[in-house]
Amino acid sequence: MIVNKKTIEKSLGFQINNKNLIKRIASSRLIYNYLSIGDLKDYILEYIKTLDKDLIQAGDSRKEQWERGWAENVSEFVGSGEFSSLVPKYHTKNTIAKFNGRIIKNYIQDFDYQLNSFFVDAVLFEYAEKFDKVFEFGCGTGYHLFRLRKEWENKQFCGLDWTESSQQAIRSYCESNHIKNVDAKNFNYFDPDYSVDIAGSCIYTVASLEQIGEKHDKFINYILDKKPELCINFEPIAEVLDEDVLQDYLTKKYFEKRNYLKNYLTRLRELEKEEKIIILDVKRLNYGSKFIEGHTLIIWKPI
Repeated sequence: MIVNKKTIEKSLGFQINNKNLIKRIASSRLIYNYLSIGDLKDYILEYIKTLDKDLIQAGDSRKEQWERGWAENVSEFVGSGEFSSLVPKYHTKNTIAKFNGRIIKNYIQDFDYQLNSFFVDAVLFEYAEKFDKVFEFGCGTGYHLFRLRKEWENKQFCGLDWTESSQQAIRSYCESNHIKNVDAKNFNYFDPDYSVDIAGSCIYTVASLEQIGEKHDKFINYILDKKPELCINFEPIAEVLDEDVLQDYLTKKYFEKRNYLKNYLTRLRELEKEEKIIILDVKRLNYGSKFIEGHTLIIWKPI
């Protein structure tokens, strides 16, 4: 089987109209197969054994690890000058993934990255086109921003991340490619910088809020105070999972084991009842990496 536009649209719930994205999907040839019964049993056994291990937990203690990780990407980019050097290595480490709500085996090294980019770009092309300013929080090397910038050279972009190597990566790429409309700022979810003005803009996150566990109130309060026009999150959201379904149950346990984002959607729903925000959409996209379904879509805005 092969990933195609219709399959992605079915998960998104809307039609993809961007011509360049349509061409990228068609030319990617992302081949995959569903796991056989035997392979699926092996996968589930591995999953259960993994949950029995002491896994690295997300949180503010991991800042130095992220600093070193993005610094490796910077070093690789300086040596190669290739955009691919900015893509995180975790996108290429597994041949098992989730797609269409099922476990699959893929055969392309950057399958995970390409599939994720299709979903992220499709949503941003659909919702962010009208905004002059677009901010990505927890942007890492800025690889999502640079894809968007190729489509919208007239907009202003800013990538924000708590690591200094993130800013180094973005500035190095901008200098090498003579890019003037992408900025980089240091920003910590655990201690938001209120001097960063996002009023009237579109902001988004892609699997970065996952790293803050339950400590999301400071960032949410920052958003409520600064009032961007639109907020888009692609994050692991346990609230959309069904504990009576085996894969969902295991995924939720993995979220807990890794201390990934917790009760974020619950908090947003409380704020909506308090008439402080409007939740425009919550959509389970039914794709992810080997052990997690990490990109449920939430679209919301402060009042």
